Amino acid sequence: MNVFGGMLRKFEFGDLLLSLYILVFLRQYSWTVGNQRIAWAATVAATVVLCLWYVRAKDVPEERTPRLFWPLVALPLFLVYALRLAFPDLSFDVLNHRIIQSERALRGPLLLPGDFFPTIFPFNPSSDMLTGISRHLLGYRLGTIINYLALLWSGMILNKLLAPFVKRAGWRCLGILLVLFTEHILFEINTYMVDLLSLPLMLEATRLGLNYEDSANKRRDLICGALLVGSCVALKLTNVAIALPVVLLFAFKFFRWKERGSRVAQLALIASAAGAFLLPLLPHAVYIYRQTGSPVFPLYNKIFRSPYWPDINVYDGRWGPHSLWETLLWPLLTIREAARLSELNLYSGRICFGFVAAMLCLLLPGVDRRFRFLASIMVLGSLLWSATSGYIRYALYLEIAGGVLIIYLSLFVRELVRSSRFVRGLIASLPILLLVAQCAFSYTYVRQTEWGGRPTYFDQPDAYRAELRKYLMHDHTLQKFLLPEERISVAQVEAWIVSNIKTNGVEVLLRGDVPMIAVNNSEYFDMPKSRQKFATALRQIQGKRIYSLSMTEDLDSSLAFLRQRGLEIRKISPVVVRFFSDHTGLHMSLIEIVISDRTGPERKPEDYPQVTQATSPLPDNAFNAGISAPTAPASLHAGEKAAISVVIQNKSNTVWPARGQKDGKYFVTIADSWLDGRTEKLITNMDARSNLLVDLSPGNSQTIPLNITAPLTPGEYVLEIDVVQEGVTWFKDKGSETLKLRLKVE
Repeated sequence: MNVFGGMLRKFEFGDLLLSLYILVFLRQYSWTVGNQRIAWAATVAATVVLCLWYVRAKDVPEERTPRLFWPLVALPLFLVYALRLAFPDLSFDVLNHRIIQSERALRGPLLLPGDFFPTIFPFNPSSDMLTGISRHLLGYRLGTIINYLALLWSGMILNKLLAPFVKRAGWRCLGILLVLFTEHILFEINTYMVDLLSLPLMLEATRLGLNYEDSANKRRDLICGALLVGSCVALKLTNVAIALPVVLLFAFKFFRWKERGSRVAQLALIASAAGAFLLPLLPHAVYIYRQTGSPVFPLYNKIFRSPYWPDINVYDGRWGPHSLWETLLWPLLTIREAARLSELNLYSGRICFGFVAAMLCLLLPGVDRRFRFLASIMVLGSLLWSATSGYIRYALYLEIAGGVLIIYLSLFVRELVRSSRFVRGLIASLPILLLVAQCAFSYTYVRQTEWGGRPTYFDQPDAYRAELRKYLMHDHTLQKFLLPEERISVAQVEAWIVSNIKTNGVEVLLRGDVPMIAVNNSEYFDMPKSRQKFATALRQIQGKRIYSLSMTEDLDSSLAFLRQRGLEIRKISPVVVRFFSDHTGLHMSLIEIVISDRTGPERKPEDYPQVTQATSPLPDNAFNAGISAPTAPASLHAGEKAAISVVIQNKSNTVWPARGQKDGKYFVTIADSWLDGRTEKLITNMDARSNLLVDLSPGNSQTIPLNITAPLTPGEYVLEIDVVQEGVTWFKDKGSETLKLRLKVE
């Protein structure tokens, strides 16, 4: 009972979250176990044992999280988290990378037998596994809460760092909120992007390093620090730029420790710390090395030379500095180079302000040694970050460290200045006011956008409430949002061909237990070994029911990739994937694919769907269409977007080509117009357009998805749907009948 009571006194909020981190790293060690139920049972049991050992080995916390932390830090962050909670995350990285990594790694090894690199960068999936566990437990919307919890844990660690210097809990909590309140942290707070997950681990490692001289158990803290830093690197390899200064901090403190024992004892301790650092990294590094010949595939391939990737190093030249001088000055230049920091082109300058604060902490006499060391980490980490990427999502730790240094600098200046209380307070408040202004800009930016471009509650309050009420914690599987006939089609899939970006996430959610073969990543077809592996993968799925999904706007490029790889297209069907939502529809094409048996009869070209290009206007007798919309709603909210399916029949004797000219001319598209409900006077005919999927022959029909947007003013309206040949004429102007639907906009 005493042991249990002692452990309870040591237990903290972060320990609960830490157990999930331990779980995902141990899960990778159990990939080799064939029976996944046994693998998961062993993983959970080992996690419980390690967590109990960790809590027992801890010291009783000297500084508990104050009660004011919850209203002053947790609540404002939760309000930002809730801004877009009701609308599912559709970020580019999520659909193209994050979901497939989490689904595959939670099931077992990252690549299934028969796969051919379904994700272009098969990096360590531990961070995606964390969000995947949260998503499976709580549903798609609420699954992102692990990012919010990681920020709370980070705030609790900051509370320990600041407690010796900011005595009053209320002021300290407000300072913590200012430190965490940067736009790129808040952009990610409710997305499936993973950069926030490493922050508490790196901050805790930093805290252990800064307090190393005062620790009663330096051996334990050294090994724990190494394990935390190794975990950060495993979660995201770009954390190396931040990890190296923290490692150097521990090394400096270790070799200044006078009681570190004999040389043999020192070497044993260093070896133990090195082993702890490598533990989270090893399972994936060994696995991907066996698969590709490189432990960090496909990075640094000029060094590791995997036969599956060209002899090039992956580098995105859009971001970061372009010269040596820019690299050295990049932390300062960031305040005016938002376009080279990220795709969002928004930045309020925390790195710049934090870097200046760090330089002042290094130059001013009398600065506390812990903050002088933190300033060293900030300066060195900023320069390493500049040299390796200069991309802002990889510098969130530096933003937090810079915020802490700004707060400390304010307190230091207050004590340094010898003047009246008013003057001291005024001078000391300047860094804090700068921090407040930066946070105000951050909130303005967060209201504008985030990585997925989702609206906020304030943009669409009715849709927000409806989605939350209907689907919160009831959105665990994507199949639930399919129509019955679509579920039947998905159930038939025995292999996926990944033919374009932003589709492998949807494919793995719909059917994640089948092989996935990517044909859209050209680097994998540059090398003979890759082409050989691709041919082997195709032979293994020959004779199976093979499909691919493509975004409607990417259909042309998907078809080009499929044909380039020698795959034949049997059928193309439109599908609207309601992505965990009634308001978020992904307009996609389900492409049925065959792999020809060279010994069997060849199919004729006319047996395949055709996609041809119009070079002139259609003849007059071709403008004759039949139109229906069986899924059209009877009412919409003002400004609401809705995905409807429109059935178009070619009632002429002329084939309608699916494509037109590069400038948009001659495309045959489905379009809608909004008319006044009483007078049928035109309000707008520039609402939505959708192209044909493939050529439409006489007498045949296609179901085309159309995204409509209701007028902003409530009232009675007529939704008119017609076909138009762009740059030529509307079909109704040639005598074709339109479809008119009466809708109420509320």
